[in-house]
Amino acid sequence: MRHDIVWEWQDRPGLEHLSLEIGPAAIRADGLVLVQLGPDLLKVRYAVELDGGWGFRRAHIAVGDKALDLARAPDGIWTADGQERTALAACVDIDIMVTPVTNSLPIRRLDWAEVPSRIIEAAYIRLPELTVEPARQEYMRLAPDRFRYRSLSSGFTAELAVDGEGLVLDYPPIWRRRQAVRSRSTKAPTEPRSISASRLSEAAWWVWGDLLDRGAQFLGRGG
Repeated sequence: MRHDIVWEWQDRPGLEHLSLEIGPAAIRADGLVLVQLGPDLLKVRYAVELDGGWGFRRAHIAVGDKALDLARAPDGIWTADGQERTALAACVDIDIMVTPVTNSLPIRRLDWAEVPSRIIEAAYIRLPELTVEPARQEYMRLAPDRFRYRSLSSGFTAELAVDGEGLVLDYPPIWRRRQAVRSRSTKAPTEPRSISASRLSEAAWWVWGDLLDRGAQFLGRGG
């Protein structure tokens, strides 16, 4: 089953397109994020591979000409760009700073029926630096479609609304899902030279064009 999702940032100019393929034995998430972080318009591309139970396998995250390859072997050994990272030994999930899709990993992976609150260790990927570090996080199930997330290091807390697949609908004050964009037009904007057309859907082109318009307006008024 394939899902095409667009999230809009609420606290700054930014949009994300996610193409999510869910199969019985494997899940793949391919995303494009365009967001105003500091003075620059940041472009992030990621590909995350999971097993059929939403357990993390590997990820490729690229920012401009820099990239990070992160993997977790079946025996729990983590590597970053081929080098073992023992500091991540207790981690099971990943958390990519610029997308809410990785919040779905513990939400889908864990059984919430009898234990509504869980503390997990996630490999947190900070951007644009592309560094990775362990992060203790708490998830509490408030309702079948609502979870409370808390970072145990910073104290940041957010209440997440999710759909029937455990994918984020609303994550105040940062993200909100937009309605499907397929009906907007059949003509996509001109391809930017730095992005490969073969990996992006029609929805992603509209994310690109929309964000360029928004970014230009934002920069035109001095931020």
